[in-house]
Amino acid sequence: MKRLSFILSAALLLGFLPRAGADDWTGLGNGLPAAAAEFVANPPAPLFRAEGPRQLICVDAGHPNSFNSGLQPVSGTNETHINWQVALKLERILKERGFDVLMTKTAELQYVENKERALMANRGGAALCVHLHCESTPGTGFAIYYPDRQGVYEYKNDPDNGFKGPSGQVMTDSLALAGAMRKGMAQGLAGSLSDGGVRGDSRTQVGANQGALTFSIFSKIPTITIEMAVLTNPRDARFIKSEEGQEKTAQAIAAGILLYRTP
Repeated sequence: MKRLSFILSAALLLGFLPRAGADDWTGLGNGLPAAAAEFVANPPAPLFRAEGPRQLICVDAGHPNSFNSGLQPVSGTNETHINWQVALKLERILKERGFDVLMTKTAELQYVENKERALMANRGGAALCVHLHCESTPGTGFAIYYPDRQGVYEYKNDPDNGFKGPSGQVMTDSLALAGAMRKGMAQGLAGSLSDGGVRGDSRTQVGANQGALTFSIFSKIPTITIEMAVLTNPRDARFIKSEEGQEKTAQAIAAGILLYRTP
């Protein structure tokens, strides 16, 4: 009975609203590998449910790195700028709510490699990490990605070439975080951005090649990537370029973290 109640509660948390266009899902587990489908069928308890709160949150404003500067002009802005602006607002909001915040960058144009972003969060003792990004592909709205399978880091000139990760526990905890984040963002952004739901890293280009995103492979803590908006979509771009839209997005992400921390 206790297990059934837990599954029903988690199912409510991970309820799905479909995304318009080519990326429609009819359910969270559709199209995911068997391991990810098992996580959906038997969702994990959030990390903070039974334990005292851990106050350090890692906020990673995506780009630039040596693989992608994120500076290509899109709809009168660029991804690096938007990621940084929302990260600064999220940092402020989290601190106002009693958290400590670890930022992976100290300046908008600071280069940090994806592997190092994960290692910084691990070394810093963060409870979780959110990676902030924006899409430039067809579609609209926000989407949340989590590691749904183990990946292999394949950069032959890197000393960690061949490194495998993340662990099953990190994947389990990351799915719980993704579900809480999706609920918080769907509520906070209703009427502003459409809800693209929760997706596995394996649905990204890098994840399809490696099995998982690079910072997921090296992460030892719950980790998710938030594609906050689609910059090539005029409506999304207008929203996320505005101060009001950035503040609203940051507030919604903070709400997702709070839902994970105190479900």
